[in-house]
Amino acid sequence: MTREEHHLLTLLIEKGDDVPRVRDKVKIAARAFGCPRLQVTRLATAASESARFLLRLYLGGKMRLSLVRQEGDSAGLELLFRSRMACGKGGPAMAASCPASREALLQMEPLSVLATLFDGFDLQGGIGGAPITFRYRSRVGGLAWNEEMLRRAGEIRRELFADTEESYLENLRAKHDEVLQLLREKTEQNRILDQANNELLQLSNDLEELARERTIIEMSLKVADRIRNPTTVIGGLARQLVRKGGLPAPVEKKIRQIMAQADQIENIVKQFHRMAAERRSLIVREDLVQLVRECLQSCHALSRKSMTPVLEVDREPVPVLVNRHVLKVAILNVLRHAAKASPEGGEVRIRITTGGKGAELSVTYQGEGLDAGTLAELAQPAGGVLPAGRSGLMLVRQILAEHQASLTAENIESPAPGARLTMRFPVYWQEHGKAQPEEKRIS
Repeated sequence: MTREEHHLLTLLIEKGDDVPRVRDKVKIAARAFGCPRLQVTRLATAASESARFLLRLYLGGKMRLSLVRQEGDSAGLELLFRSRMACGKGGPAMAASCPASREALLQMEPLSVLATLFDGFDLQGGIGGAPITFRYRSRVGGLAWNEEMLRRAGEIRRELFADTEESYLENLRAKHDEVLQLLREKTEQNRILDQANNELLQLSNDLEELARERTIIEMSLKVADRIRNPTTVIGGLARQLVRKGGLPAPVEKKIRQIMAQADQIENIVKQFHRMAAERRSLIVREDLVQLVRECLQSCHALSRKSMTPVLEVDREPVPVLVNRHVLKVAILNVLRHAAKASPEGGEVRIRITTGGKGAELSVTYQGEGLDAGTLAELAQPAGGVLPAGRSGLMLVRQILAEHQASLTAENIESPAPGARLTMRFPVYWQEHGKAQPEEKRIS
């Protein structure tokens, strides 16, 4: 059902004197809508304690009081509190009191009480450098959501503003701040969209470069296999005939022409090898740990959900043969997938290990696991062409295939339900099914 609400009042919380004003306004509204005495006291106390909480940890913010439609045609009061900044901006002493996780935040008063005392308690942000937003509702018995209730709400709103003009002006200021905040959020969303478009453009360019590189290298190898050997034989036999001598002048002249053409073909083969050596510059030895750190710094999806990434590394550096721009897109896609599937304030573990078979990068997250169809599709070998309209993990699998690496996925139950995505990189790149030393492959 579509959420319906009717705004009554927005008040700023900037100093200690604002706390009793918030309490009084909520008490007036609760009494006007017919709440019993206990419910009035409960709402007023919760409002004042929530305001003190914002002032103590987040240097204030604002409260929004609204009527909300609940199940059927019943109505209730909703209190929404939003801080103007993140916790700890007031100095080291305040930062020491900031919660380190969502669980620690929910255990703080008054949030621990609000979560059990009221309906529809919801909490967002509050940790990891994000402002806090929390709301809770209380159903008003006998109050129906209809035209009469809306008319009555207008009268009560005027009563809330009747005591002082300052409240009305500050309410307008709060609404103005809300509009500015929406504009800032829209600007940030546009910036993130532009960044995603730039990443996609860079990905497209890098994949084209990678495809050209592979094509040139494979062409040079085919030329070497199919042309160099017969050319060497032809040139060698022609030279033997010339060295033996005794050939008529016209025949010797023609044989020398064969020798010259064989040498020319040999030079063409060498040119192909030089071209392949030049194109190999895209695939170089990079530190996988550094690439992951760069991706974690630029992955806004994790910070938007106040998630905590934990990086575990056995040793540094961990060298792998990659195109850094293309592989960073793959790593970012995995991190974004983990952020999307994880709950607010969840944890993502990134582990990098090395062994005899190569390097391994695993990303483990809590939350929604992968469905059976996705698991089955990821288990299949990557094809030569990415299906139209597919992205995300399918794109990651395709990029890793271009690096002779692999992607495996599995759902886990311990220590918490979630999933694990693992990228495995080989020690050596292979050509024609035979392992080649690293120095020979990229020199």
